Amino acid sequence: MKMHLVFLWIWMGTISLGMFQMGFANVMFSSVAEVLFDQFEEFGNTEGAIVGSRDMFNLVMITAVPAGAVLGSLSGGYLVAYGRRKAILGINVVLCLATGMTMIFNFYPILIGRIFVGYCVGVLGVVCPMFLSETSFVKVSGPVGAISQVMITAGIMLAYLFRFLTPINSTDDDKDLERTNSWRYVFMIPGIVALVQSFLLLLVFTDDTPKYYRQVRDERRARRIESLIDPDASRIDLMVGDSQSIVEEKVSLCQQFSPKYRCAFLIGCLLAIYQQLTGINVVILYTNQIIFSSSSTDMNEDSEDERIITSVVGLVNLLSALFSVFLQKKFGRKFLFLVGNIGMCLSLLSLAIYTSLGNNGNVFVITFTLCFVLFFEIGVGSIFYIYISEIMTEVGISVAMTIIWALTVVISLITQTMIKSITRPGTYFLFFGINTLFLLFITFLVKETKGLSKSELKYLYSDHPKTYEPLAASRNSRSSQKSGLTRNSNFRITYSTT
Repeated sequence: MKMHLVFLWIWMGTISLGMFQMGFANVMFSSVAEVLFDQFEEFGNTEGAIVGSRDMFNLVMITAVPAGAVLGSLSGGYLVAYGRRKAILGINVVLCLATGMTMIFNFYPILIGRIFVGYCVGVLGVVCPMFLSETSFVKVSGPVGAISQVMITAGIMLAYLFRFLTPINSTDDDKDLERTNSWRYVFMIPGIVALVQSFLLLLVFTDDTPKYYRQVRDERRARRIESLIDPDASRIDLMVGDSQSIVEEKVSLCQQFSPKYRCAFLIGCLLAIYQQLTGINVVILYTNQIIFSSSSTDMNEDSEDERIITSVVGLVNLLSALFSVFLQKKFGRKFLFLVGNIGMCLSLLSLAIYTSLGNNGNVFVITFTLCFVLFFEIGVGSIFYIYISEIMTEVGISVAMTIIWALTVVISLITQTMIKSITRPGTYFLFFGINTLFLLFITFLVKETKGLSKSELKYLYSDHPKTYEPLAASRNSRSSQKSGLTRNSNFRITYSTT
């Protein structure tokens, strides 16, 4: 592998630690919910009706992170104006402070700390995919962009594994209950990761993205970064007009509804809704409730079998995301959207029919659930962050991520009631219907982006009129860049003003 690619992958891996935080923070409480509530119940700090029951305690704590992330996503699109790297470093300071608050054995500091952790991962969920998209070049944009989802699933998997550190049915053993600090080990992970990422960004990877440097009119540094990650790709992109097309306008929220940005903005927002309404958060957050809801076991009761099943789901989730990196080298974004959607529809329909016939065999339910997770990661799970970073502006990405976190809050609030009210078959049929509707949306409205330059992506969904003229017509003005053109060199895009 060429050295510039090694450097790029390590750099992007460092940036994508922010996406690890997103996955871990959203799921980590499920790893310690039982033991933490039992400790509160045993040793105090549970005054007030808000934590009077286990269900309410879990609901408030689980919802705290996505609620904070809604605010973080809204502000993320504006914080990047000060620099993508600076935004990450600043948020990591807040994240370390928030992590410290969650170490305090008291309901309210933990709750406030989790809200601020959510705010931080909300910002990181906007900034990190944007950084990856703006720094990777066309040949590796798919695999590099897929790092986001790989790191999210790695965070989820690690959170699941931490469940094995906590005592099972800890209320039966007061000594284990009093001795365990497993919840503190889990809550400190975001702070540790933030410190590692900040250390690398301060001492090793000290540059921002080429797009940001052009926004602040620093063309020299922008070209230096481009030549560092891939000199050949940088020269080709300059010849097809990428640098000029990105001289880089800052787009407000109101401008998202102008003809130039409206269609891409709406497509990105609909994809955000689709990503959440596939049912994946129900699977990730409430795997055991769905699988064991037909049994006599209490939905809040912890067991070794449930921990193993949850970890298997997390492992398949991670391996599927890794597999999607390979697939994105071979296939287009829209094709993978469609394959993933069709696979999810078939998995959900199988689950719905199987459980509606009165079958309660957990082996088949688990198998179909794992198939659902696999196809989610092949499709919208891994493609979404790449796609919105390709077609949307900074503020547009911020809005899309806000939609994701807002829907996560809603799903967290209604899932247990929904499972109890409409039963497992009803839940599966509901998400099957939603996925079928979005299959039509992808088929007829979503466009392919694989292999397109940044200039072409910028106007893929635009109503802005465009014409094409031979690139040869501009060779006199670009004679110094003429050598080395090897990709899509027959035409360049120009835009009329009428």
